[in-house]
Amino acid sequence: MESYAVTHRGLAKEDNQDCFLVKEFNDGSVLLAVADGLGGAVGGKKAAKLAKESLDGFDPKRPVVEDQIVELMQAANQKIMDAVKKEPDLEGMGTTMTAVFVRNGIVSWAHVGDCRLYVFSGNELQQITVDDTMAGFLFSEGEITKEEARVHPGGKLVFQCIGGYGEFEPDTGSFQVRQGDVLLLSTDGLHDEVPEEEIVSILRSESKLNEKLDAFVSAALATGGKDNIAVVLSEV
Repeated sequence: MESYAVTHRGLAKEDNQDCFLVKEFNDGSVLLAVADGLGGAVGGKKAAKLAKESLDGFDPKRPVVEDQIVELMQAANQKIMDAVKKEPDLEGMGTTMTAVFVRNGIVSWAHVGDCRLYVFSGNELQQITVDDTMAGFLFSEGEITKEEARVHPGGKLVFQCIGGYGEFEPDTGSFQVRQGDVLLLSTDGLHDEVPEEEIVSILRSESKLNEKLDAFVSAALATGGKDNIAVVLSEV
């Protein structure tokens, strides 16, 4: 697999609370993730970092991959809670996260919050995860369109995250991919700012994978760069 990732502060915020992970294993499998910190610049950045670091404990030899990712997310949740006990000023900090493990054409994933996992196959883009937001709920219920959800003010109301103020229950799943398929993981600094048709247009272009990453960042900045951006692209 060929994988690339990028993160950018954007143009409006002083700090970057988004991060990514690309970890390749000896058997050719790969662990991918994006995270978006919440709860203030210092707290959000710390929470996202703790969630990312929790994935260092991932063991590709263990069965039931999705359960293992969830366990590591829960471990990150505890670390965030412990950090808040030591520094009460960080209360409320948390992070969204989407994490993916790919091996032998099987994609196993876990997700909490409003980061996203897409698969680009046969020149078509499919969103796999559902946003844990008011806008995501309204879209899943058929109340609003995908484009309406993108600009809906309820898109910023995150129902659950790692850390924050309570428990969370990640969504999980798995699916099969074939050679040439591309996985896209993104934070809302991309998919809330750039219309899906523009994302599809970039993916359909003849550009190299790393050039498509640059195009995503440029597209998000062209809209004003109002949020941090993190994107991972991985071609099977």
